[in-house]
Amino acid sequence: MPADKLDISTFLVSSIHDMKNSLGMMAAYLEDALAEPGSAPDPVDTQARRKTAQALYEVQRVNNHLVQLLALYKIDQAFYPFDPQGRPLADLAREALARAQPLADSKGIALDCECPEDLYGWIDYELVFGVVVQALHNALHYAKGRVLLSAAAQGSGMLIRVEDDGPGFPDFLLEQGNAAQRGISFETGCTGLGLYFADVVARLHKAGENTGCIRLENGGQLGGGCFSLELP
Repeated sequence: MPADKLDISTFLVSSIHDMKNSLGMMAAYLEDALAEPGSAPDPVDTQARRKTAQALYEVQRVNNHLVQLLALYKIDQAFYPFDPQGRPLADLAREALARAQPLADSKGIALDCECPEDLYGWIDYELVFGVVVQALHNALHYAKGRVLLSAAAQGSGMLIRVEDDGPGFPDFLLEQGNAAQRGISFETGCTGLGLYFADVVARLHKAGENTGCIRLENGGQLGGGCFSLELP
């Protein structure tokens, strides 16, 4: 490549890394601010905390998207080190819940977990962890008071679900089918990146003729939105 020609892909990847690191620091500052004990109940203070919690959600959402973009780029360029190993899903659940706990606490939402200690999955831990954390953050954004993360054996594979007690997924998401086929909505501002990333991660996990998949539905144990990650 000529010395004076810009390698745009390298430039973009480097820029995304820098932005991701900066957003990570901002998220840590916001988490610390929300963790500070407040004084007596004060409407102004409550409003400020709500705005801080919303800012934390937005920062974490953008940071997650940048991480997903980097992972998708590496997968597309065939140099992502996809490395499925036998891992206890209870460990993944605990780590994912710990990542989401500051946001849950700030919004007064209970995080529950149903995952047996002896349940193991053959997974790429980092990719699946990213999908679960993203699903938890989404659920916390719409939940009224409770979010449930569960994992269970299903046939020869496993089922991971994130449910909330909010209004549920809108009809246009439920009707669009495969996440890989969803386009960008300028009306809602939805890029579909999170669902596309989850779909790619699911389909990377294979066992014989079985391939992972994701599913969206409403109802479940809490009556709201239900995100399911099915892995062989």
